[in-house]
Amino acid sequence: MEQFETDTFKIVLIGVMVIVFLRFLPRIKAKLLGIPFVTAADVKRRMDAGEELLVIDVRTAGEFTGNLGHIQGALNLDANALDAKLKELGEQIEPYKSEPIVVTCRTENRSPGAARVLFQNGFKNLMIMGGGMSGWNRAGYPVAYKT
Repeated sequence: MEQFETDTFKIVLIGVMVIVFLRFLPRIKAKLLGIPFVTAADVKRRMDAGEELLVIDVRTAGEFTGNLGHIQGALNLDANALDAKLKELGEQIEPYKSEPIVVTCRTENRSPGAARVLFQNGFKNLMIMGGGMSGWNRAGYPVAYKT
């Protein structure tokens, strides 16, 4: 019986380790590409200083206009359709590839993967807003609700 408990514990421990690894994999990949994480306070400070930042919010359209709202002027490009949307836009996106871009979602789960897609499509001046719109809201920063 003791061997069974030990084996069960090992299996559960390995399972937890795999889940934790998979949870942080997008973040690890983004860091390996050199895409920095910035805080909501950093983004707000830069915007208040007049810095031109393109904010790409990769949540669904319903989330974008939902209870957390979105950063005024943000562009909503759903992470699930981002690659297809970039291909659809084609050459229209070329002028933005060197512009500073902040990628955000609800909690920073989707934004690292979306930033990686943007990077792979030629965008090089990317940042990921740590904490996402949940962090932005916790800080009490202003939001818009309708596009």
